[in-house]
Amino acid sequence: MTDTEARRPPSGGYEPPPAAAAAPRRAPAPPRTPGLPRLARGGTPLVWRIFAAAAALLALMLAMVLGTLTVFADRSADEALAHGLRDAGGHVAALLDGRTSALTSGVTVFAQAPELRSLLMHERPADLHDRALETAQRIGATWVQITDRDGLRLAKSDDPGAPIESLAGSALVGAALGGRTATGAGVVGDSAIIEGVAVPVTATLDSAGHGGTVVGVLVAARTLDDSAARELRRSTESEVVVYFDDGAGRLRVGASTLPAALRPPVLDALRRPVADSAAPLTLRLGGTTFVGQRTELRSATGDVVGGVLTLRSRDRELAPFVALRHRIALVGAAGLLLAFGVAYAVARQITRPILALRDAARRVAAGDWSADVAVGSTGEVGELADAVRSVLDNVHERHALAGVVERARAVPSAGLAAVAALPDATLSPGTAFARRYTIEAVLGVGGNGVVYRAADRELGETVAIKTLRPEALGGPEAIERLKDEIRLARRISHPGVVRIHDLGESDGAYFVTMEHVAGLSVAEVLRRLGRLPAPQVVALGKQLCAALGAAHAQGVIHRDVKPQNLMLQPDGALKVLDFGVARLAERASGITTAGLVVGTPEYMAPEQLLDEPVDARADVYAAGVVLYEALTGRRPYEAGTPAALIARVLTEAPPAPNVLEPAVPAALSEVVVRAMARERDERPNAAELYERLTALR
Repeated sequence: MTDTEARRPPSGGYEPPPAAAAAPRRAPAPPRTPGLPRLARGGTPLVWRIFAAAAALLALMLAMVLGTLTVFADRSADEALAHGLRDAGGHVAALLDGRTSALTSGVTVFAQAPELRSLLMHERPADLHDRALETAQRIGATWVQITDRDGLRLAKSDDPGAPIESLAGSALVGAALGGRTATGAGVVGDSAIIEGVAVPVTATLDSAGHGGTVVGVLVAARTLDDSAARELRRSTESEVVVYFDDGAGRLRVGASTLPAALRPPVLDALRRPVADSAAPLTLRLGGTTFVGQRTELRSATGDVVGGVLTLRSRDRELAPFVALRHRIALVGAAGLLLAFGVAYAVARQITRPILALRDAARRVAAGDWSADVAVGSTGEVGELADAVRSVLDNVHERHALAGVVERARAVPSAGLAAVAALPDATLSPGTAFARRYTIEAVLGVGGNGVVYRAADRELGETVAIKTLRPEALGGPEAIERLKDEIRLARRISHPGVVRIHDLGESDGAYFVTMEHVAGLSVAEVLRRLGRLPAPQVVALGKQLCAALGAAHAQGVIHRDVKPQNLMLQPDGALKVLDFGVARLAERASGITTAGLVVGTPEYMAPEQLLDEPVDARADVYAAGVVLYEALTGRRPYEAGTPAALIARVLTEAPPAPNVLEPAVPAALSEVVVRAMARERDERPNAAELYERLTALR
């Protein structure tokens, strides 16, 4: 077994020099919580940032809906316009063909009449004029002209005094003189465009009336005027512009359903060159966007002499979508106002507990430990509140333990009598060790060796060196066991566990270097102050359980938890020392010598005293004994010999802490007693013991 108590030097690294220790000390300021100053800095409040983010998201969604609708509306309107213009162009072409066909049929009937043939053969101009006037009235033509076989005009229905002149040069009359019916558009003067038909008048050679020579031509024309444009508008549901080339390279409007003021922009758009005359024409008229489709008008020779432009309002096609968009925008605006209110309320709901946490943190930073962190929220905010509450509780507990260390330091040390007890082999301050370290002070003496504070000259750091006595190590197997245990200890990464640096050898003596910890051991604190108040014992137990839990999670058991191995630093942080006897919970190497019991009897679990296999609950038992001693000022079991101690541990139940000290809360007393249960299955693990201690606050 190891020594039950480690002997301490008079002025080791665990306590200040005597003069400093005798001086009165002021309680330390509460540790500053990292990040608290940032809570007071300026900037946009969180509630407004949350509100703005939610509002921006809703506005973005509405903009996306409106944008999508706009794109869809534009596409739908363009498709509807294209379809409508194709239909309108087809209607215009069909209507014009129908008008031409009707005019051709009427002219053909009158051209085949014997009376007209007779009048032409006898060249009677007065009668021919009457015949032309009658024909125009009967077929609805604007005018009708009659020529002889040479193309000389003999009569014109709308002009009785029209001079006799040759029309043989026109495409219509020339084709008819050749014996075939001709149709085509033409321009009259520079102000009108017409649909014209020329039908030959032939002399009959047989009784059937077929065959014969051309004796004249009957020509009829119908002007495409405003009435024709209105008819086309009714049929196509589009605005109509009839235009033509006046022969001098200028476009003119022959008829239109548009107001006169809007006609010049149409002509300007028509004059612009285009690669494809069938392509839609887009123009802005009177604040309205129109898309037009051109239908060409050709002469009897196939030349383009004008056209009909059908215009459909793009704004009218978009009107239903625009109205829908306006309704969506209005509804969206109302929804945004409502959503903004909801977002603000939700933001306030979220930030209210956060602001409460901020205020509590500020009060704690100012030293007010009565700050309440109860925010009444659930979910993530509730978890945040629990985390902040836990941090503040830990800071408060650390502050309280820091006060315990200060009070213990103020009590004069009784370690001067131990000077004579130091072994002769103890290294003196200033001694060079292992060609790398300079000894500064003796920190402690135990059954396994001596602990020094030393300066690492290579790294410029202060370390603790534990030299190991040869008789404590034994043979090569013990060295291997020590190496194994150091490897295990280095697996633990926790701020509450002293870090092991390395195993070294100097002049045949082995030593271990580790993190140097300044402060007082719990054993020294209890020796100077006696029992501790329950809140400080709970704080001590929580830090101890956290460190043991981290070691147990790595499969490492301490096996020698006792007040001498627990160091309280000036800031109230606890460090667990001497994991040099730790090992895996399940060892298969067989290096441990049979019958070797590791630990200090007063703090050892029953199964450990019986040299039975142990697990992490042996450390929990030892932690319970430490808490028991801290609450009552005495150990649960005491005896004159190890055998008597083991007998008492195995057969007797210790009095509960609150029996010895009524000031100890019953709940805390029960937790400590449960941790020291004789049967290991009745003990909690380190994490469970931590939770039970936390629940006592």
